[in-house]
Amino acid sequence: MLGSAGLKLWVVVATLGVCSSFTVPAHGAACREEVVIGQPMAEVAAQCPQPTLKEHRDLWEERFEGKKTTRSTTSYDEWIFDTGPQEFMLSLVFLNGKLTEVRNLGYGSMRDPMMPECRNGEGLALGDTIVDAYLKCGEPLAREKRGDKMVVSVEGEVTKRTSMAIEEWTYRYGPDLPGYTLRFENGVATDIRPREFGK
Repeated sequence: MLGSAGLKLWVVVATLGVCSSFTVPAHGAACREEVVIGQPMAEVAAQCPQPTLKEHRDLWEERFEGKKTTRSTTSYDEWIFDTGPQEFMLSLVFLNGKLTEVRNLGYGSMRDPMMPECRNGEGLALGDTIVDAYLKCGEPLAREKRGDKMVVSVEGEVTKRTSMAIEEWTYRYGPDLPGYTLRFENGVATDIRPREFGK
């Protein structure tokens, strides 16, 4: 956890639009000041303490044009740093192991998985990202990778097959309450279904 000096550092650096992380203040300071677009993920990890949430998916695309076939793979990682509602919540996005985007997500959230909106499912919505769901209702009971879904599209003479990473999160709030399972496709909720659990 951050000391008061580390928390103040978060506010100052977040205002500048540079993202990083928390724990030891001196370590956090180096992370904030030195992280730059294009930097390898391994270097950022060495500078920054553990994020609040990490999301990872590997995506691929195949293009068929006549007899020619090409395949490309993209590794997507997002690290979220959230120290609560009094501080800015920030995100680092990596593509193929390189820092490509720094985002200010506004103030952080007090994640209360027992709030009524979570228990009755109203707090969750189609179109929510994995980060949205986490910030609304906290860590799920289970997180399961479901492999890839393949999407085929045709553009003139070119046929493309593109992967879509599937992940499911399940929340449960007690033996007398239903739970909810969210299906994410490439990090976005496309289905929310109630779950009945054995008591």
